[in-house]
Amino acid sequence: MLKEEIYVEQPQGFINKGNEGKVLRLKKALYGLKQAPRAWYSKIDQYFIDQGFKRSQSEPTLYIKSQGQYHLIVSLYVDDLFYTGNNLEMMKEFKEDMMKTFKMTNLGLMNYFLSIEVKQQEDGIFIS
Repeated sequence: MLKEEIYVEQPQGFINKGNEGKVLRLKKALYGLKQAPRAWYSKIDQYFIDQGFKRSQSEPTLYIKSQGQYHLIVSLYVDDLFYTGNNLEMMKEFKEDMMKTFKMTNLGLMNYFLSIEVKQQEDGIFIS
């Protein structure tokens, strides 16, 4: 949700006949809009807080949820999420709820992050 009023020209191919000279007021952020990242972060931050996550004091895009001895760690990078934890059921529930709440794609195990190759195997995680 946008906090300020934003008006845009009617996009080509979606011109409202008879109202060609009018502009449109946005109700939510569009991809590419300079306010979109702030609106997205605000929405996802509120979701994490509502789900019982605590935001890291030193890294504002890192969230941790603890349930007794189990922990779920989520890192947000622009529009990508990386998560890990020590309880498979907790991670499964998180993934299912995220996919229900937000339109997203599961890309599987991480292979690359910031041009770093990541290999996940039974005996460990290797980066190069």
